[in-house]
Amino acid sequence: MWSLEELKDLKEITNHRIDYDGYEFVWMHYLNNKWSRHYVRNFSDYNKPMSWIYFNLNVWNKEYNERSNKYLKDMKRNLDIEVKITEISREANIRTKNKINEILKLKPSMSNKDIAEVLGVTIRTVERHKK
Repeated sequence: MWSLEELKDLKEITNHRIDYDGYEFVWMHYLNNKWSRHYVRNFSDYNKPMSWIYFNLNVWNKEYNERSNKYLKDMKRNLDIEVKITEISREANIRTKNKINEILKLKPSMSNKDIAEVLGVTIRTVERHKK
């Protein structure tokens, strides 16, 4: 699977070339600051690799856009969670234990240290209330 940075490079036509070695054609791509073979086999003419490049440019562009959109959705969701956690921490009439439980429902991966910082209590207090 390609990384997001590799997809960004692969979707650019200028990062592809077809070399002729005197006998056959070789599809090359430019990733991580070097030219490498993209396809293991050689081609008898340049039409097939050219059509594959055009096809794959669309595939890579689509996947890049999907990943970018997912990243933006996740960022928005995480920001919404952060806002809710801040609102919970500012509620004066909710007990600390309840605040900790509500925060953990929103963000189960949040560490005791981070919860303590948000609530303005010690880590030991968070640990005690989590039990």
